[in-house]
Amino acid sequence: MTDTIFLQPSPGEQHSAIANPFEETKPRISQFTASEVATLQSRLEKQLGPEYLSARSGPSGQKVHYIAAEKCIALANEVFGFNGWSSSIQNIQVDFVDENPNTLKISLGLSVIVRVTLRDGTYHEDIGYGHIENCKGKAAAFEKAKKEGTTDALKRALRNFGNVLGNCIYDKDYPSKVTKI
Repeated sequence: MTDTIFLQPSPGEQHSAIANPFEETKPRISQFTASEVATLQSRLEKQLGPEYLSARSGPSGQKVHYIAAEKCIALANEVFGFNGWSSSIQNIQVDFVDENPNTLKISLGLSVIVRVTLRDGTYHEDIGYGHIENCKGKAAAFEKAKKEGTTDALKRALRNFGNVLGNCIYDKDYPSKVTKI
């Protein structure tokens, strides 16, 4: 008689399904019809209008264009349907936590990986970053950094689906053209 060993999942992996290596994997077939795929593709290829773009000052005084999180989520709901997509945090990694010995203020930075999954199982993942400097307490610092990192990762994952979800902003000429309108 042999002993069975049950391994505990690593932190953060307790929700992921582990595939059985002895089962034959079946190819994933999209649950979207050809017509739905064509409609989605058409929606995703569109460029964002100027009303969706925000700007802030960046390095060397240059303007950095971005799409605000609430607009990105609203666009995803419009493109995929309110129940046609979901997002999940795959991993959070604390990069640094520093406490100033004199002021006891906290500075921290962390990375977040978010997965955006469509109704048919198609997904994209991307990484986001959150940080805060000189915060009064650890809880507030972690809350702010986690929210910032998760929002950043969500927007970056959504942009992988197409132009209308923010990918067009990465075309260097596009923001200057659309902001002139």
